[in-house]
Amino acid sequence: MTRAVRRAAAIAVALLLLAGCERPHYAPTQCPAVKPYSEAELAAIQKAIDALPANDPLRGAMQDYEELRDDARNCSEILLHGD
Repeated sequence: MTRAVRRAAAIAVALLLLAGCERPHYAPTQCPAVKPYSEAELAAIQKAIDALPANDPLRGAMQDYEELRDDARNCSEILLHGD
C-alpha cells in the first residue's frame, strides 16, 4: 500500500470516528446538513477507495457513510416536497 493510500485511509477512518463523537442537535422536523463535495474531491475519494484491497473493511465503512449521506439528502427532499 502506498503512502498516499495509507494517508487517505487514515483520514477516512479519522473522519468516521470523529463523526460519532457528537450527537446531532436537531429537531425531528429537521435533517442533518450534507456537506457537498466537489467533483475533484469525489474523484480523489474514489481513487483512494479503489486503491484499497478488496477485503479492506474501509470499503464497507465508506459504503455505509455514502448510504447515510443519501438518507440525509432524502430526508431533506421529503421535508421539502413530502413523501
